Amino acid sequence: MRTYQIAYHVGGDVTGEAIVSQLPLSFLGGVNSETGKIIDSHNPLCGQSMEGKILIYPFSKGSTGDCMRLWRTCFNGKGPIAIINTTPDPIHVEGALLAELPLAFGMEEDPMAVFRTGDVLSLQGNTVTVLRESAE
Repeated sequence: MRTYQIAYHVGGDVTGEAIVSQLPLSFLGGVNSETGKIIDSHNPLCGQSMEGKILIYPFSKGSTGDCMRLWRTCFNGKGPIAIINTTPDPIHVEGALLAELPLAFGMEEDPMAVFRTGDVLSLQGNTVTVLRESAE
């Protein structure tokens, strides 16, 4: 098992499968809040669902509408169970707080470099542990 320290973690502790985007993400125009699928055609994860997963991406792109789209995706039961960012955006932090969604950032390492889609992660306090590595 590999363990990483994070500087900031708000919300609860979760365990789940990771979905990792190397590109910034917008919930307004980049995610279908009714299905939880990424719809940004420029993102390699386009068509994949974030529902019930730990969503990892570097930072957000978009507008103030992202806050409510993130909340709406979670309200519909189609959102991630946690978010890990390199650099948090205040709009996504606000959306995560409204959705009561754990959000972590400020890892020692670049999360896009150490985690892969399909890894099973445990986010407990200020620690992220890889419980099982992706078969990819």
